[in-house]
Amino acid sequence: MTARLSTATVAARQGAPLHTLLAADAPQWAPVNLSVGQRHDLIDLWTVLLTDVYVHYSQKKALYGFDAIRALSALRRQIPYLDSAGFLRELTTLVNRLRDQHTQLYVQPQDGALTGYVATLPFLVEPAGPHLQPTYLVTKVSDDVTEPSFAVGARVTAWNSVPFARFVDSYAETLTGGRPDARRARALETITQRPLEYLPPPDERWVDVSYHGPDDPDDAPERTIRFVWRAIEPARALSAEALVTQRTRRAVNATSEAARRARKLLFATELWQSDQTGRAPAAKAHGWLATSFADAVSARTVSTRYGEFGYLRLWTFDVEHTNQFTAEVQRLVRRLPRTGLIIDLRSNPGGVIDSAERLLQLFTSNRVQPARFACRATVAMAQITDADGNGADLADWAGSTRAAVELGEEHSQPLPISDPDDCNQIRWCYPGPVVAVVDANTFSAGDLFAAGIADHGIGQILSIGDATGAGGANVWTSDDIEYAYHAAGRSLPPLPPGISYSISIRRMTRTGPAEGRAVEDVGVVGDEQHTMTRDDLLCGNVDLADHCGQLLAQR
Repeated sequence: MTARLSTATVAARQGAPLHTLLAADAPQWAPVNLSVGQRHDLIDLWTVLLTDVYVHYSQKKALYGFDAIRALSALRRQIPYLDSAGFLRELTTLVNRLRDQHTQLYVQPQDGALTGYVATLPFLVEPAGPHLQPTYLVTKVSDDVTEPSFAVGARVTAWNSVPFARFVDSYAETLTGGRPDARRARALETITQRPLEYLPPPDERWVDVSYHGPDDPDDAPERTIRFVWRAIEPARALSAEALVTQRTRRAVNATSEAARRARKLLFATELWQSDQTGRAPAAKAHGWLATSFADAVSARTVSTRYGEFGYLRLWTFDVEHTNQFTAEVQRLVRRLPRTGLIIDLRSNPGGVIDSAERLLQLFTSNRVQPARFACRATVAMAQITDADGNGADLADWAGSTRAAVELGEEHSQPLPISDPDDCNQIRWCYPGPVVAVVDANTFSAGDLFAAGIADHGIGQILSIGDATGAGGANVWTSDDIEYAYHAAGRSLPPLPPGISYSISIRRMTRTGPAEGRAVEDVGVVGDEQHTMTRDDLLCGNVDLADHCGQLLAQR
């Protein structure tokens, strides 16, 4: 494979040892240094955000018994006893206790140009077997690993002498997720690929991984291999969302999207290189259909014990051109067998809401009802929705937000973000039965799309674990919030340089038979569940495909 890679691509995959950027003579990798006054400003800012606009505040307080505003007051009293780095760690932990992946504090290094790096190890680990007693298998290894026994199929047993299952659970507690399975899934997603724009660098310079090789008997002694953390820059795909007009219409887990790009650079390097050039439609390999959105979608025919079916992998909805994306998926679907379609949404981090919802019309003759979104009913939010400068995004919510404030209600009227007419302008093109596969990393717009499959009667949901990742909101960045406040003539406490954030601004609810049902902290529950097997992880999801084929054959 490497013979077809450019020198620049090989260098990008190799990256540089992370410790060279973390060394004492390279202080740019230290987090931004905040003065005492700036730390107070940051406490003030988060207090305002949680009071004014954070749409899940009451739900999180009731569900987790955690009052974040009171916790901010307690943190303010600790400022004299914490240095800047310690304060930022405490504030990050506080925000993460909301268990909301959309609502995050982002701390840049002193050199902001280095935020695009991802700290990586050259392998991927995934669980097989039951949730409470999983086996952790190496499922991908970079070409740079030279130890023959550390290969696909190796069983990981420990991480720096800590039993691996224990380490995963400990790491998961530092992350977000409303359910234990969601937190564990996010831990495994970033345990060997950690986007430094969103997560702190690993504490250790290297990792000693204990494992059994693929051919080792169960009673064989453990092997140990050492990996040094490296830093790579996976960049965005040329087709990724970049339009300012779409920024406030997103539902995405930015951390997962960055980690996904890093995995593509490490383990599907030719495809990553193709993304960067954007010269011609690409296919994953022989048997896959060529596509101009190779970073977002893959399609082919799969054979199962129950017949041949279409397979559509939706990797992300974070695309720039929604109309072209919809048309491309339509073209691919028309080339797949009509006997049944598997839509694979595993690890889809979400993206542009319109891009997810417009695809639903391809699979149903019924009218698509977009998901509904509601604002927090506060005086500040009423003024923000009513401001002329925010009209393009929020004017539809102004009247009901104001009325909800007057009546003492928690949220505004739920309304669609996607235009219902746009979601119904393309004719139904796939008449066969559909099964959608989800897991705990199917998040945000991925949750939304899965809910649309269920709520429009398009097909069954087959879940790996209990449900999707439960990201039920429209997420805005700090720039979006600052503009919205400015347009409303309201002031915000100053945001210190090198600090940014994202926050859930509108709450997602479902339509159809599940009308009004929340997605945050719940997700979309599967009609059936599938436990990933060793053959799934090592032999191209063969058991999962058979399970899907069985469901499709019964329709």
